[in-house]
Amino acid sequence: MITVEEINEIFAKITETYDEPIPIGARCESHTYYRVEDLTDSDLNACAEYVAYRIINVLSPQKPEVFLKLPGGYTFFAERLSAVYAELLPGVDEIPLEQYVEEKLSNGHGETYKGKNAILVTDVITTARSSLEAHTKATLRGIPVLCWATLIDRTFGPGPVPVVSAFTGAPVRVLAQIG
Repeated sequence: MITVEEINEIFAKITETYDEPIPIGARCESHTYYRVEDLTDSDLNACAEYVAYRIINVLSPQKPEVFLKLPGGYTFFAERLSAVYAELLPGVDEIPLEQYVEEKLSNGHGETYKGKNAILVTDVITTARSSLEAHTKATLRGIPVLCWATLIDRTFGPGPVPVVSAFTGAPVRVLAQIG
């Protein structure tokens, strides 16, 4: 099993620090940037294993029945996480991974997952705005969200469910009013 120290080493390799804050997406800035696109397959597999174990510990005795991959990621973390998670649980063959696309969920396909416990998965969460919107829309469609899973959590605040991440990133500064 991978250790916190090994996770910290992985993220140290992709961390860039700046004297002046740089834009992080459209709404935030920070002195620290993480190049998740530079993570190797081995790094991503290690992070997926680490997060999968954390999900098991955080959610027990509940179990997800679907992983919902949020748009905008650069890695295949969601795919790795769903595969590793299923491998860790005896008697679980596979847990579906669904691309979270609003049009797809609103055209009736979302009914497939109504009542099924879900985990929202993304590479990095900063302000949590997109995760919160996806969470709200899923729950309004009757899809209970158990947690958000991510490589890097930069939210620093409680949300409607636990955030299970491989790494807690440096703080961001919100540039625009959210709402």
